Amino acid sequence: MAIDPKTFIQDFRDLYLKSPQCGSWTRASENCDYGDIITVSKDCYMCFNSGNCRDAYYCEDSRALKNSVDCAYCEDCELCYECVDCNNCYDSNYCQDCSTSENIHFSYDLRRCKDCIGCVGLRDKQYYIFNKAHSPEAYAEALKTLDTSNPEIIRRIDLKSEELKRKIPRMFVHQFDTQNCTGDYIYHSKNAYQSFDTRHTEDSGYITQANLDRGTQNSWDCGPVPTGIDLSYDVSYSHFSFNCKHVYWAGDLKDCFYCTNCLESSNLFGCHYLKNKEDGYYILNQKVDSAFYTDMTKAIVRELDEKGIYTLHDLLHKNLNTDDVTPPHQERDRECTLCHESFSITDAEAKFYKEMKIKFSIYCPHCRATQRIALRNDRRMYKRQCDACKNNLITTYPPDSPYIVYCLDCWFKHIG
Repeated sequence: MAIDPKTFIQDFRDLYLKSPQCGSWTRASENCDYGDIITVSKDCYMCFNSGNCRDAYYCEDSRALKNSVDCAYCEDCELCYECVDCNNCYDSNYCQDCSTSENIHFSYDLRRCKDCIGCVGLRDKQYYIFNKAHSPEAYAEALKTLDTSNPEIIRRIDLKSEELKRKIPRMFVHQFDTQNCTGDYIYHSKNAYQSFDTRHTEDSGYITQANLDRGTQNSWDCGPVPTGIDLSYDVSYSHFSFNCKHVYWAGDLKDCFYCTNCLESSNLFGCHYLKNKEDGYYILNQKVDSAFYTDMTKAIVRELDEKGIYTLHDLLHKNLNTDDVTPPHQERDRECTLCHESFSITDAEAKFYKEMKIKFSIYCPHCRATQRIALRNDRRMYKRQCDACKNNLITTYPPDSPYIVYCLDCWFKHIG
């Protein structure tokens, strides 16, 4: 296939459609077939973006759960049900933003508490019901009536605890061990701008769901699930990469642009499904010499600018006949061409774009994040066959998907 800037967009799309997709990214795990992005886990069902879990069901974006069901954004919890944003909790149900607590139920923002029902904002308390102290005996009697299988009891507790939530002040943001950060649910980070569900991130902006391990450094518009990303832009579901732009479902990359399903490589442009390509330069999976790579990628970037390609999602899905192809411009205050909301390019963002030679986006941060999420399949599981070995698969790709879908073993076996 000849490499031509004028046909690059369609050539890239054709290559993506012909390249195998990984049916399920479940690694170093046992009996976790139903779910996706599950690592070092055992006996988990319908869990997503989670690691180091045991006997967990219907959980997402969590770490180190044991015997827990219907939990999200939780860590180091055991015997928990319907908990959100809880850390180091045990035998607790229907709780949110609680930590280091045991036997708490229908509670919000508790720290180091034990044996509490319907409480809000307590610290170092035991035997409390709706923020009122009880004797151990009275609490035990009340606990006998806590029938969580009865919808009416749950409704009454919810109503009463909601009254408490509206009376008791809460912290304006959920952050811990942070410096100069804006956003929510940020931990151990510095200079993170408008980021969410993020940990170990520095000098970055618009980072989302960087919560599996360490997050990003000197990067913008990365996530969901950017792990160990440095000096990068528009990267999602990827790990341990440096100086990359517009990358999806990849890892251990350096100096790579507009790539998907690539591993342990450098100097790739517009490539799919490659591994261990550190011996030269590649465009559309074809090896080229250094001078050709430099000249051709510049010509391709000019063509992408003219066609209004700002993100990897644009390159894969933008309708060049009907969608907005607004050319780049340098005004800092602008209107999103998708949702038409106003947004501004910050000083730090503009500095990063200049250093990385990135044009100002015509999309607001929210729409950019939505585009990256849209690259993934919905969290629904289907039964189908691997297109290589024909073994049965449980995957987020439906049987009528237009893509070639491999099981994890075949995906690694055949990657180029």
